[in-house]
Order: sequence, then structure tokens, then C-alpha cells
Amino acid sequence: MKVWMWPKSSELNFYNDLLTDSLSGAGLDIRDLKHGKLLLQVGQTRPGDIVHVHWMHHAYQNRNPLLFIVKSFLFVLTMVYLKLKNVQLVWTIHNLYPHQTKYPRMERFMRSLICRFCSKLIVASESIKRKVVSEFGVPARKLFVVKHGHYLGVYKPSGMNVRERHGIGEDADVFLFLGAIKAYKGVEDLIESFNEIKTKRSYLIVAGKADGEMEAYLRKVEDTSNIVLDLRFVPNEEVADLIGAVDVMVMPYKEITTSGSAILGLSFKKLIVMPDNDFIDEYFAEDMVVGYDPSDSNGLTNAMKTALNVKREGKALRYEEVLKELEWSAIAQRIKKVYQGGVE
Repeated sequence: MKVWMWPKSSELNFYNDLLTDSLSGAGLDIRDLKHGKLLLQVGQTRPGDIVHVHWMHHAYQNRNPLLFIVKSFLFVLTMVYLKLKNVQLVWTIHNLYPHQTKYPRMERFMRSLICRFCSKLIVASESIKRKVVSEFGVPARKLFVVKHGHYLGVYKPSGMNVRERHGIGEDADVFLFLGAIKAYKGVEDLIESFNEIKTKRSYLIVAGKADGEMEAYLRKVEDTSNIVLDLRFVPNEEVADLIGAVDVMVMPYKEITTSGSAILGLSFKKLIVMPDNDFIDEYFAEDMVVGYDPSDSNGLTNAMKTALNVKREGKALRYEEVLKELEWSAIAQRIKKVYQGGVE
């Protein structure tokens, strides 16, 4: 079976590489539909092939409304072509909507239309499945739940002493925010909450590349004592040492569907703070996550306090059991079944 994957790999996230490697290991022929080349390369497909796309909005979005319409029209023609050619179009819906949506009505229209053209839709949790059914009017039988795999052994330590580099003592309590820094990720709330609870032996590391708006904000923060701002793309070879040096990972996102960062934290067996959502219940066991109500003005602050108490209790948690459910080999077999007929 030949699968045309868009994208097959990514420089920003190992997810696609892990997925395609596991599918190849399951006996599938995975081909690369390189970014921006979808319209040019689908002509190589043959009846019975599969085109599997992960982030559809790249195919039709544009900040110019006219170009948005033109790109959308061309993409619809591409989907018609694939359908006439008897090529399955499969979409993994990672987010209900893109994080940046300039034209909500056109966005909703296109995503609803794409759902109708797709042979099958893959989501990472039952909660996302329910949202897709409700938002886009998709029959439940068209949606298949396949969990997001773990990152065990992917990021290797290089021996860098992160605490020493930043002058943080070994007995300090360290919170970490890791990833691209954008407004919807709630970093402003995180800094405010940390400044409310910090002591001489508590630290916050904010690591990741900030967009223009957030970098301007972070440069103006007045109270940065015990806050480390590492505003750059964190290279893969530093990820393991960075996460290994902290006690709690904080993800105060204002929008959550499935969080690869949370699964990364889970893979490193780190305690996580994040807003209450259905995703937590489906991926984590008790005491692995401290959740909070994002509408509560003190929710994040109290959750960070609670996380330190949980950490000090030192309970033995069921990480191995939870991570076993996220093995890539099992995920590949499930997706292969979806390709072959969608049998649950």
C-alpha cells in the first residue's frame, strides 16, 4: 500500500518522523508530499493510493482574502481529482481550527467541506472526535481515534548542566515553559502567577522562540528575578537536558486540543500543570497532571503551588503503564487498519 504523507518529516517536531518510520515498519510504502507541492505531486498517485495530510490549512489559507478564495478553489479541485481517481484522502485533525484564523467563516466552510471529501478522519482522542462531529457535522463512523505516540528515547541528553548554566541551585524548585511562545499559550499569565508564588529557591525557565508580539512583551517584564528567558528555538540536542533539569512543566495554553508538549513531558515523566480538559483524562493517570479552571483568576497560581506539594510527596506514579499505550508500533497498526477499511 502506497501512502503519500504531507508532511513525511518535520524539522520542528519529531512526530511526523516517528509516525512515518512506524508505518514503514508496518510494511507501508510512505512517500513524501513535500510542503507546498501537493497540487504538483498528486498526479503521481495511482488508484488505491492514500494521501494523508496533517495540517490542511497550509493548502488553502492566505492573509489576502482573494488569494484565500483562489487557493481554496484549487484545493477543492485537487480533492475532486483525487476522488475521481479513487485515491483515499485521509486527514489527521490535530486542532479543531488553526491557532491563527483571520477569516473564521471561510475557515469553517473549508474545514467542513474537506471533512466531506475525506475518506477517513483521524483524531487523537474521543473528546476531539465529539468536537469534530458537532462543529463540522461529520458522521461519527468517519472518525477514528488513534492516540498521539510518545517521545521515549527520541531526545538524547548531551550532558549539559542546565541549572549550573543559569545559576540555579540543585535544591531549587524549577518550573519550565517550553515551545514556541505565542499569545494563545498564556505565557503572560504564567509569569504573573510565578511572581505571586516565587521564593528565593524557586525558578521559572521560559524557553522557546517568541513571535514579535510576545518578544516585545517579555522584554518589558519588570520583575524577572528568578526568571530565565531563553528566547530562541531550542535545538533538539538540548531538549533532554533542559527537561531533565526541571521539576514541573507548565502549559497554560488558552486553547488545547491535543498537546504534543504535554506528551513530551509525559515521556520524560515530569509533573505537568495545564488547564482542565478532556485530553488529560484520556492520556494521563492520577497525579501526573495538576489541572485548573482557566476562568478562575487564581487557578494557575494555585495549581503551581499544588504541583510543588505533589512533587514533594514523591509518589510512585504509573508512567510505564501509561506510556505503553502510546507505543508507535501499535499506533502504526491501528492507522494501517484505518487505511485498509477503517475497522474499529
